[in-house]
Amino acid sequence: MVTGEDIAKVELKTATDDLKTAVDAFLAGREKEAIDASQKRIIDAAEKILLTVKPPGHWQWMERVRQMGVIGVTHLFQEWGAFDHIPAEGTISFGELGQKLDAETSLVGSSGGTALHTHPTLVSSFVVTHMAWCTVCGMYYLLFDPKKIDPMAPHGIKNNWDNCLVPYFHMADFFAKYGRKEPQALNHIPATFARGHPDKPFFEVLARDSAYFQRFSDGMATIEGMSPAVTAGMHDFSWLVQKAEQEPDRTVFVDVGGGLGQCILTIHQEFPGIPLDRCVLQERPEIIQVVEAAADPQMVRVQKVAMDFHVEQPNKGAMVYFIRRCLHNYSDTIAINILRVLAEAMADDSKILIQEDIKGAPPDTETAVLDFLMLTYGGKERTRQCWEDIVERAGLSIVAVSGGDGPWHGLFVIECVKKT
Repeated sequence: MVTGEDIAKVELKTATDDLKTAVDAFLAGREKEAIDASQKRIIDAAEKILLTVKPPGHWQWMERVRQMGVIGVTHLFQEWGAFDHIPAEGTISFGELGQKLDAETSLVGSSGGTALHTHPTLVSSFVVTHMAWCTVCGMYYLLFDPKKIDPMAPHGIKNNWDNCLVPYFHMADFFAKYGRKEPQALNHIPATFARGHPDKPFFEVLARDSAYFQRFSDGMATIEGMSPAVTAGMHDFSWLVQKAEQEPDRTVFVDVGGGLGQCILTIHQEFPGIPLDRCVLQERPEIIQVVEAAADPQMVRVQKVAMDFHVEQPNKGAMVYFIRRCLHNYSDTIAINILRVLAEAMADDSKILIQEDIKGAPPDTETAVLDFLMLTYGGKERTRQCWEDIVERAGLSIVAVSGGDGPWHGLFVIECVKKT
């Protein structure tokens, strides 16, 4: 009879072999995409090993307390500006740090002026982290200066606090009020419920707080920069270059909800035959204002249209309508409507390219995390079957699905045409 312990041993051996293979690939890697992919495999294998060998009970409880404590104290230190006073090399005592922060020494760290040491870690030989004593959790743990290793800094931790922990804290109350079912509207979602405006859509709530809006915009721009571009082995746009040459008077590429236009520029860089002056960036009015104010020399050539993709598609008959990581923000009902609006604007030979995660069974770590995060906005990550369902209900058909070789294994391009 096969026992649970037997299964665990097999899983541990498999994960250990996977880890060695991934580490060997990482050490031998030359190209950035290969290195990124092997890094992801290392993390996945290491997590499987930890899940297999972690004992149940007190240790797991303490690990959860530690994780929450790290988030809490890192956020607090960032709000206080503590990281600005911790030297990259050398030490600073808790007493000195307390004076700089106008805080009691006992609050900042252990009494007696114990030094706050810096030392290298396995993250990188160029990264220095800070060992601190947390009076809240009663344990030592590593505090890193976000500016040194986190590309989301200085807004990253605050964004996580704003968009994850705040709505997560109120989520039980939300479902107690609305019932245990998926949100379906633009309003009455966990994110706006948590901020005291459940009757408002998220972006209206966001617009009420200029500092929050700026943090959110900066965070999304950074995430877009870190996420793999659609061109990273996911879709070959050479056909679009040829079609643009054959039909010189037609709109080539419409980026629907395209943020600051990063994808347009990335695709153009790899396929310069796609003319920027025949590309269109469509976004909310406040985002278009940010793009125009930035006056990027390449984005100046791109047409910019302020619009609401829930109700209109002003650019009719474009060759490609591209929508990237927007639909996962919304329920099936709203996503179908967004796609239907696009379908009504398509010419017979137009294509819609949807770049989104496709949730596996079980989902990979990133997709699972994003799935729960999207719930706060009333959205979700979708399985292949779910994508096929909402695309068909919008009057479209999926003709191809392609993925890349980078670290985001769950991210795909879903190519759609009008249903015949």
